[in-house]
Amino acid sequence: MLRMLQAVCAVSVALLALWAPSQVVAQKPPPATIRMVPIPIANYTPILVARDKGYFADENLTVTWAPVAQGAVAIEAVFGGSAEVGGSAVFEPMVARGNGFDLMYIAAGNQIRKEPPDNSALLVRADDNIQAPADLAGKKISAGLINSVNYVHMQEWLQKKGVERSKIEFLEIPFPQMADALFQKRIDAVWNVEPFVTFMMKSGKARLIAYPYQDNMPGMDISNYFAKESWIKANPDVARRFRRAMDRATEFIATAPKDERDDWVAKFTGMKLEVVKEVTLPVYSTAFNVSSLQYHLELAVRHKLLTKPFDVNAMIFKP
Repeated sequence: MLRMLQAVCAVSVALLALWAPSQVVAQKPPPATIRMVPIPIANYTPILVARDKGYFADENLTVTWAPVAQGAVAIEAVFGGSAEVGGSAVFEPMVARGNGFDLMYIAAGNQIRKEPPDNSALLVRADDNIQAPADLAGKKISAGLINSVNYVHMQEWLQKKGVERSKIEFLEIPFPQMADALFQKRIDAVWNVEPFVTFMMKSGKARLIAYPYQDNMPGMDISNYFAKESWIKANPDVARRFRRAMDRATEFIATAPKDERDDWVAKFTGMKLEVVKEVTLPVYSTAFNVSSLQYHLELAVRHKLLTKPFDVNAMIFKP
């Protein structure tokens, strides 16, 4: 009888040992809340996907977001503590880190297409005599905000094409207002983004002359998600869970059929679906193109936005 009881106990202990780990795995991680500040453009559509498909819920994360007009505003919000994660072009957080802000890339996002078309372009009036980069000398151009990623890449593109920067007058014009400025002849060329590129081309009054990003470095990282390094170090598990959810959503949107992807983009951006169907979207990627980040860093130093380079790899969160 004693031996039988011992055998039963041994079996019970073995079964308990097998059962317990599965229960641990099944347990949800502790709840966490993350506030985001993305720009409301197609690039950040995976945020909506992660929420509505339950990827955030799977990680026991409550994620909310408030749209901002530009990356600089997102940086201010994250560094100031009113948000944990921001979405912007890769360039601005990099310049901020090089100037003493403890910002870090928490998840990858988007890359420039390797072949035309791109989702941003340099445009002139259809009836203008500007045909080549050399024709831009002595003209007025807008590439958005001075020292923004577009502006710096425009400087680099002009230099590669043999056009002296001193011969160009740059004006700061918001992307939505560029078409009017160009068509009213207040400016001679604009580097605009989607959906405005499509609107301008469909009007018949604009002509595309270049895709500067693709000329500079096709396939480069252009936008992603960032957070304070101190927050990531204080909340590594939450950061890992956020990264997993965003990677799932980014992979989903990258591989979804065009019609389904367009539906998600329309919902996130507020653009009409018929417009989304015609615009050129960026490439969605879960991987960082480190060589392109190094290229961005070199541009920042070359154009005197940073005094010296730093280790780009140290800026990438590695779960």
